[in-house]
Parts: sequence; structure tokens; C-alpha cells
Amino acid sequence: MKRLKIPILRLPYTQEEIDFINNGITDVLKSGYLTMGGKVTQFERMFADFVGVKYAIAANSGTSSLEIILRAIGVEGRTVIIPSNTFIASAMSVVHAGGKVIFADCQRENLQLDPKDLRKKIRSDTKAVMPVHIGGIISPAFHEIREICHRKGLLLIEDAAHAQGATIDGRKAGTLSIAASFSFYPTKVLTTAEGGMITTDDDSIYQSAITLRDHGKPDPEANVHTEIGYNWRFSELHAVLGLQQMMKIESILAERRKIAQLYDAKLEGVKGIKKLEIPPNIEPSYYKYIVFLEDGFDRNEVKRELREKYGVSLTGEVYSHPCHSQPVFTKYPQVVANDPSDTFPQTEYIAQRHICLPLYLGLTEEEIDYVVESLKKVLS
Repeated sequence: MKRLKIPILRLPYTQEEIDFINNGITDVLKSGYLTMGGKVTQFERMFADFVGVKYAIAANSGTSSLEIILRAIGVEGRTVIIPSNTFIASAMSVVHAGGKVIFADCQRENLQLDPKDLRKKIRSDTKAVMPVHIGGIISPAFHEIREICHRKGLLLIEDAAHAQGATIDGRKAGTLSIAASFSFYPTKVLTTAEGGMITTDDDSIYQSAITLRDHGKPDPEANVHTEIGYNWRFSELHAVLGLQQMMKIESILAERRKIAQLYDAKLEGVKGIKKLEIPPNIEPSYYKYIVFLEDGFDRNEVKRELREKYGVSLTGEVYSHPCHSQPVFTKYPQVVANDPSDTFPQTEYIAQRHICLPLYLGLTEEEIDYVVESLKKVLS
């Protein structure tokens, strides 16, 4: 087997795409507006149309867009339930918005929020529930989660950082709740280097987000501040990158899904792993391609052998350390509202047992074959 080098990530741009970006940056420099100008407005409009919502509001990061939503709905002094299987930003957005976090366990088979544990975690002061579309997969139990929120009078928010273009029953992530937050970090399905986006059909959340994003100014043309906002603005230069991505978003999704389908076929029957079972009514965006290692395999050793013996670098997990176990919450226990007796067995299993195989634009079938054959050799 010829040795190949498979990096963690590639960000391929064609010369035509580079020319588009360069021309866009030139337009920005000539316009005299480096932030919150016409390119940002155009990017927001294109993203709203793609998702299928009334409003899209760009912010400087996915973390910021989450915090803006939480401030807009008023979680200060209240609790918000999130899965423990998530990135720290999900929890910290609640904390920075003045709320307390309640962590819930996940379903092992799909890495998503467990509706049974969600029911147990609801308190009288709970304001909202924030499912996270881990790996670009919408939970098969999402409708059940939404019904629980409806019956309990809780607001539902999507952390859709991984999920640009993911669908359930034909409906896109970002349309399934009162508001959603997306991330455009370089590893994400769509990237603007740094950045985030809020999607909503709610007029009140839209106006609050516009106000909070720019130091609490409801009118960007007037130096009048009505809320305690922050500088969460989005630059014109980042918007140029976003416009380039929006022009090819369908082909981005098609390629990621094709790579996932190839993995599905080539990993069939491979001993030592278990693939995720994704129901046919769910179409992921495939931010990650996730498989579980069977008992007896050490993940760190598997990753080391793949890298050192075969030149295959695996990406980070989603996630390797359950959020509830992060040392920051031991240092600041007042920001978490869980009962000390709460346990998270499925989240802890997920954190310990899964790996993410390389998945990015430009990954060839030859490289996918090489990844699979290298993994077989390591597992054998």
C-alpha cells in the first residue's frame, strides 16, 4: 500500500474562487466600509434564503450569536438545559448571558440530547432548552424534544454550529426553533475564517439581536444606546468569504455527503468499529464522520498508530471531554444548576469511544480507501 499523507484539514480554493475573493476585498477597500456594510447585508440575505427563514443576523462568532439569542430571550437568573456532549461555547454562552446551565445526558446511538433525561432536568426556573446538532446530525428525537418544550412552556433554541444544510423531514437546521446559531470557524461546513449567524422568524428576537450586536444601538446610524450590548459586529472582509461560500453551498454539501456515503460503503463489515445509524428522514451536513471504537481499543493509541505508521491524521472528537466535567465548572460551581448526584453515562461513553475520520472538500476516493485500509490494519 503506497503511503499517503492525510492531513486533519484542507481548505481548497480554486483560482476562480480566489479571484472572486480578491475582487470582493478590492470592492470593500474602495467602498470605505470595512464593517457592517453592503457585503454583510448581502451575506445575511443569502443565508436567510438558503435556510428558509425571515431573518439572518451575522455576528463575529458562533459563540456570540448564541449569547445574543440567549440575551434576547432573557435567560438572566434562569436555567437553560443543554447536552453535556457539546463544546464549551454552548455552556459559556448561557453563563455570559446571565443564566445557569443544566447539563443533560445524550443518546449513545446518535450523540444527541436524550429526551428522557431532558424531562428529568426541567426545573421551575428553566427558561430554554438548547439541543446541539452534533456532527451536523439533527436528533432523530428532535420532534419529541420540541413537544416537551411546548408542553412545559420552554423556549427551544438550536445550537447549529455544525449543521449548515442539515435537514430532518426536509426542514433545515435553523428553522426548527425560535432561533438558531451557526458557526463559520475554518473547520465548519461553511467558513468565513471567524464568524457566526443567527436565524429566526421572530421579529422581537431579530430587533434585539440587531441592537445587542452593536453596543445596544437599535439604529446603527444614531449614537443612542438602549441596551447593554457588546461589539459583536461582522466585518465586510469576512462577509466576502461568506459570499464565496454561499455561491457553492449546495456543491459543498453534496461533496461532503458523497464522502460520507463512500465511508459508509467501505467501512461495511470492518471489525473493531460501529457506524452511526442515521434514520432516512435525516440528512446530515457531515461536519464530521463519526464511528465508535469497540471495547478493547485505546483511542489515543489508534490515532497515534494511524498518524505515525500511515500518515493519517484524525480530527478532534465531538467531544473528547464531557462539558460537565470541564475544570472550569469545578472552579465556578455557581454557574451550574445540576444536582450533585446527576450522572452522564452515555455522554461519557461517547466521549471515550468515538473517532472522527477525515472529511473535507477535495478528499479523493483513493485517499478514502487509504484511510479505511490504514484503519483496518491498525484495528487488526
